[in-house]
Amino acid sequence: MVRRGGRLVLFHPVGRAALAARRGHRLREDDIRAEAGLRPLLARCGWSLESLVDDEERYLAVARRA
Repeated sequence: MVRRGGRLVLFHPVGRAALAARRGHRLREDDIRAEAGLRPLLARCGWSLESLVDDEERYLAVARRA
């Protein structure tokens, strides 16, 4: 449980593109971790995506409880 205004942080030390390349896959935009998939999923669950960093060094999504 998270109080109203609380934060949810999703973190991985490698971004989506780097992780896909390591596994020999191509980066897919329909990946649930892409902003286009993550934002509406979080909204349906009562969260608002505040920021998303998806680069070589990290994947970091921060959402706030509505």
